[in-house]
Amino acid sequence: MSEVLERNLSLLKEYQPDTYNKLDRYIKGEYAPKDNSVERILLARQDELVINIMARCFKKDYLLCDHEDPINEAYAWIDKYIDPSNKADIVFGMGMAFHLEVLLTSFPNKKVIIVEPNMDLFYQILSIRNLEPIIKKAEIIVDEDLDVILDRINSLFWDTEKGGIQVQPFEVYGEMFPHMWDELRDSFIKLANNFTVDIATRRGFGGLWVHNNIKNLNKIYEASDAGILIDKFKGIPGILVSAGPSLEKNIHHLKGLEDKCVIMAAGTAVRIMESFGLSPHFMVGIDAGDKEGDIHKNVKNKDTYFIYSNQVSTYSVKGYTGPKFVMNYPVDMYTAGFFEYANIKTDFFLSGPSVANTCFDILFKMGCDPIIIIGQDMAFTFGSMYAGQAPGTIINNTEDIQKRGYILTKDIYGNEVYTTRPFLAIRNWFEGYFEKVGEKTTIINATEGGLNISYARNETLEAALEKCKLSDAGVKNNIKLLHEEGRFSASIASKVQDYRADVQREIRRLEQLSIRQIETVDYLRRDVYHPSKNRSRFVKAVNSINEMSDRVLESPIYHSLLKNLVEIDFYLIKAEVERTVKTLTKYEDIKSVYINAILSQNEKLNSSLEKLKEFFNEQ
Repeated sequence: MSEVLERNLSLLKEYQPDTYNKLDRYIKGEYAPKDNSVERILLARQDELVINIMARCFKKDYLLCDHEDPINEAYAWIDKYIDPSNKADIVFGMGMAFHLEVLLTSFPNKKVIIVEPNMDLFYQILSIRNLEPIIKKAEIIVDEDLDVILDRINSLFWDTEKGGIQVQPFEVYGEMFPHMWDELRDSFIKLANNFTVDIATRRGFGGLWVHNNIKNLNKIYEASDAGILIDKFKGIPGILVSAGPSLEKNIHHLKGLEDKCVIMAAGTAVRIMESFGLSPHFMVGIDAGDKEGDIHKNVKNKDTYFIYSNQVSTYSVKGYTGPKFVMNYPVDMYTAGFFEYANIKTDFFLSGPSVANTCFDILFKMGCDPIIIIGQDMAFTFGSMYAGQAPGTIINNTEDIQKRGYILTKDIYGNEVYTTRPFLAIRNWFEGYFEKVGEKTTIINATEGGLNISYARNETLEAALEKCKLSDAGVKNNIKLLHEEGRFSASIASKVQDYRADVQREIRRLEQLSIRQIETVDYLRRDVYHPSKNRSRFVKAVNSINEMSDRVLESPIYHSLLKNLVEIDFYLIKAEVERTVKTLTKYEDIKSVYINAILSQNEKLNSSLEKLKEFFNEQ
């Protein structure tokens, strides 16, 4: 083992133990690399010094750095790709690391994450280049799945440091690993867009979700457990009906399929189906607003089974008198907490930017194959948003486009069409999910319009149904039997009351905690505790305040109720404190910022606890 490699391994063990452990297993022959793109590695020497590495990928040779002037190449790369205002840079490719040394030296306060796609190449680089400054100052991710990389990047969005996040390649790596780079870049763009949409949604609906979760759980005795549907429709075609404008092209093909396919309507689609004299087996509801309640209350066919999560409008649950299934849903941790409390074992159905995303997850978990999607335009086909709308209802002129910030793109036929960021977030979710499950079920996009969805086959609905070779599968009777089998026990209502009482006791405990925190903060404000008087008492007081804040985050009702009410505000308060104190040196100034932050946090907590009490007291 060379001295350089030995030194690099020692540094990795100290500063980046996860990467070291993976590399150690590789050296011992216990680790099988995920990526095998590199066919050959050659070392370029000048006298006894290795000055470059040549790697062969896809039968083509690449040098990892400029043979003549790697330092100049590194500075040129910085000028081309690096934005000084960004707080974090994710760099695809270690190379010979000259560009990384310049990056870390020029911008010492940046967070730098290096994504090195190939373990064989990484080992050779470690063997010839002293990477001490990089190992100490950057984070290195080697030969890792895309999901793991994206999870790490996603955590940066919640970092309170001011500035943007950027992903860029060391250019030769974009040529050596083109598919991997394209996936990382495209996934990052989707991740950033989804984060923006998610924050906006939680800002607008967080309080309403919590209200609905609390109110709707009281009516769980009227519903069956949606988990009973899992794996009960294996091999039976499933049709996901959305309400996009292209639905008018092919909705008539659904006639006569009642016992041959599972038909599931997302949101408004149930109303459009009824206008064509059709009814789905299932309608799915997750949206919290009152308009959602109007949709379900006005459904004519009361034999349609309503699958809902408790975040849905209370008017939906109260207003629809037909049979219901309630889902365990990951954004409704209040209901999930109840299921655990009552020892009810039921699987989650996944959430997404749209009810249509959840519909697909339900059909997949039911075992449906193929799953056919119709009406999922995710764009303003014909200038309208829904089937049944006149062309140009939404987009009629250039003023509409400029005023509302619509995005110009292409539909599946190559025609120009306008879409929105929320629509793109829906598609991003589908594509990520389809990629994972595409080998387990056939996915057909039979919308016959709108945006293309990767990992789904485009086909007309008529052609897709012909290939299914449909026959009577007794779908309607099977659903009826499952609904009866999935009914909750007679004691469910009393268990809900016990659970509510436990939660209300925790609310009262947090209120007392809040009072004690304010009292301690007031002592700090009045300098009863001051570092110059008695440092140990001062430190103890500050620690006590911080511990009380931590106990809020550790509360059993934080994730189930409080998180949707306070998390974003807590994050913004923390971000402001961290930005402000960097410029302050005087104790009084820092104390003022700290006390104001705790008071703001405490005020937000108290107002949220009051809101929860109001929700519980509603009849």
